Amino acid sequence: MNKRSMRVLFLAGLALAILSCITVNIYFPEAEVKKAAEDIVNDVRGTDQQKKEEIKKDAVAGTSGFSLFPTLYAQQATEVSTPGIRALKEAMKARLPQLTPHYDAGRIGEATTGFLQTLNEDGLSLQDKSVFRKLVNDENRDRKDLYNQVAAALKVDPSKLVDVQKIFADQWIATAHAGWMVQKPEGSWAKK
Repeated sequence: MNKRSMRVLFLAGLALAILSCITVNIYFPEAEVKKAAEDIVNDVRGTDQQKKEEIKKDAVAGTSGFSLFPTLYAQQATEVSTPGIRALKEAMKARLPQLTPHYDAGRIGEATTGFLQTLNEDGLSLQDKSVFRKLVNDENRDRKDLYNQVAAALKVDPSKLVDVQKIFADQWIATAHAGWMVQKPEGSWAKK
């Protein structure tokens, strides 16, 4: 081989080595997903904190165009809301009163996967078991759709959907009422 061929071969190998070292860094908007999870879960569960924030927003909206708090407008702009997400939130809100007795009885718990998990069916008749199972399945189906729609709205790579679910799971567990069953990180279950 002549010097020129060796040089071309060396440069080609070097270029290949450099290109093979490049990794694709997929951006995950963790802060935006956390904010969306907090807003959505608080909206579904109707926490006291959310009610206080709504009062603040109503008070700010009632003032003139001048505001000393321009960050409120920035916060509103980052809210994740699509017709699909709003419909899912409303369905979940409507279902919550039916799920609450099952939470209170310890039949269901908030799993670290972001979904409800059936823990037992004690005290339910055959017909009640059927209704209970449908409630849990409907809730989990809506949660799955919700996570997919939030990920799509925030342009999250599909490979990061598990991360979206985990963030929502943390929020569902954090807002669970005292006495409800929640899954611990190692997998065991305990009353909150």
